[in-house]
Parts: sequence; structure tokens; C-alpha cells
Amino acid sequence: MELIKIIFFALGTFFGVENSRIISEKTHVKIDPEKHIITVTHEHLFTMVQKEEDSIRVANELYRIANPAAGDTRYDWREELTTYETKTLVISTSPEQKQLNASIKLKYNTKEQLKDFAIEYVTEENSYALINIPEWNIETTTGVLKDNFWYFKDEISFSLSPAENMPDAYRKYQKGLYDYWEKVKP
Repeated sequence: MELIKIIFFALGTFFGVENSRIISEKTHVKIDPEKHIITVTHEHLFTMVQKEEDSIRVANELYRIANPAAGDTRYDWREELTTYETKTLVISTSPEQKQLNASIKLKYNTKEQLKDFAIEYVTEENSYALINIPEWNIETTTGVLKDNFWYFKDEISFSLSPAENMPDAYRKYQKGLYDYWEKVKP
């Protein structure tokens, strides 16, 4: 299997931010291998804040990813995505829940490009395979877990909840990004 270059639940990894501080409580991924469309929906984006510097870094990261006013300092889509036919990022809010969400839609050209997400076509299985990382809490109705991999035949659809089993000692540092967005949005 391939090195994971883009982590579905870490928003910044789509933009080349290697140590992205922005992750989602729940991430839904749907890949249509026939139409070559990847849809990634991030629900309730959050970060971990222990010090004031953490707050400043995450506000800067969010601003540079999602606000066109960042100009020359704005993060571009990561290099692996430059040849993708379509790339969109939509930020949405849920004010009543004070929640920030994001949706990414990509149109890739070849199945080999899925390797950047650590998804590989396995000819012997006639399926796409994704490594199972237990801490990611992967759920799917279209995949089958076999050994240490999830196998998908036609439709690749799964959800990840990496923060689900976060230790309480860390949970106290978890901070939703809604208020950050209100400060840096266009």
C-alpha cells in the first residue's frame, strides 16, 4: 500500500499543510470510480488549543485555506491535486450549533491518483482497498473488512471518526472552529 499523503479528516492536508491543526469530528467520503468524483464532507471542524500560539496558528491556517483575501499567502491545493480536473472547497456554518463544516469535491483523472489517499486498486480482489487504521473508527456499508484492509467493489463510501476515542485528558483542549471562522471569513 501507498504512503498516505492526504488524510481525509485533516482539512489542511488537501492544501499541503503537513501538520494541519484542523480536523473534523466526522468525515464522510464517497468516491465514484466510474465518474472519478471524490466528495469529502467534514462535519464539525475543530482544533486542539493548549496555548495562545495554538489559537493564532489555527486561525492563520483557516484564513489561508478558505479566505481568498489571503492573496499570495493563500494555501494552494497540494501538488498531487494540481492535475485534477475539478477542485472545490465549500465552507458552511451551522450558527445554532456553532459548528463549522467543509465540503471538498475533486474530479480525478485515473484510478492511480487514489493512491495519494492510500486507496489502491487490487486486481486479484477486483476491488479498491483502504488500509484499516482502528483509531480512525471507519464505518461503511459498501466495504468489507478483510485482514487489515477495507475492500470496495463499485462504490467507495465510508465515514471516519478519529476523535471518537480521544482521551479525556486531550478533550479539554478541543475547540470548535466556528468562532475562528467568524473572525477570518471573507
